[in-house]
Amino acid sequence: MVVSGSNRVSTEPAYADSLEKRIDVQYVAGGTPAQVVDIYYAAKDVRKDAVLIDIHGGFYVAGKRQNNRKFASVFLKEGYDVVLLEYRVNDGKKDVSDELSDCAAALDYLATHAAELGLNKDRMFLTGDSAGGHLALYMAEGTEDTSLPVRPKVFKTKGVMLSCPAYDFASFAHAGGFAKSALEWFIGPRYKDDRWLESVSPRTYIGSYSGPLFVSTCTHDFIRDQALLIKSDCDSRGRSIEFVDIKSDDRRVGHVHNVTNQDLPESQEVNGMMVGFMNRNL
Repeated sequence: MVVSGSNRVSTEPAYADSLEKRIDVQYVAGGTPAQVVDIYYAAKDVRKDAVLIDIHGGFYVAGKRQNNRKFASVFLKEGYDVVLLEYRVNDGKKDVSDELSDCAAALDYLATHAAELGLNKDRMFLTGDSAGGHLALYMAEGTEDTSLPVRPKVFKTKGVMLSCPAYDFASFAHAGGFAKSALEWFIGPRYKDDRWLESVSPRTYIGSYSGPLFVSTCTHDFIRDQALLIKSDCDSRGRSIEFVDIKSDDRRVGHVHNVTNQDLPESQEVNGMMVGFMNRNL
């Protein structure tokens, strides 16, 4: 199994580290060390007074917000404040419902406390990679559809951008090759509950989000079919989507390459398109 994330925190320096920031901001009173965000503020001479909120991936069981600091730096240089969001990952007892609840709580906290945090609540974008793409799209859907069992109540978004996202969550529980122990590990104890799986799957509510949507994938994305399925579902509904499918024989241009290796030309292409998407939708 490939897991696009690690619980080991990268200490490599990033441009983001040199900027004004607030680290370990709790979004749940008395919460765990995982229920925090890091906020980085763009330099005053380029600042757009707009925010990108990033939800990391890690196949629902791994990943750390700090590892996306170099990815955040791309957008900070373009004048966007960046929030790196942490959430409690699945451990076989907690599951994606808990991850979604954490994301909803964090987004509502950021919107409610935007003024004191120095953020513009009316110019907030969402992005997520891999499992984080699932969480980000579901949050965006929840801003418009009150039927979602877990959703933000206050937060609104100007658009959502997904890098190699998980999408049809229910399909993972029925994929061949996963042992019972693996399913319990990354999906949780309810992996046999089809109704629950569908209730927490972004595909179930794809018609609910009408705002701007950007999706990227690539030849060597091991869950490329998930991104293609989003494109197909949007096309069948006549719903506009900005979609990029990078063709490359370079194996480094793989799953969430634009997040993990920003120096690749293909990654620069994708991230440049993301910046353009945000600029157009401000």
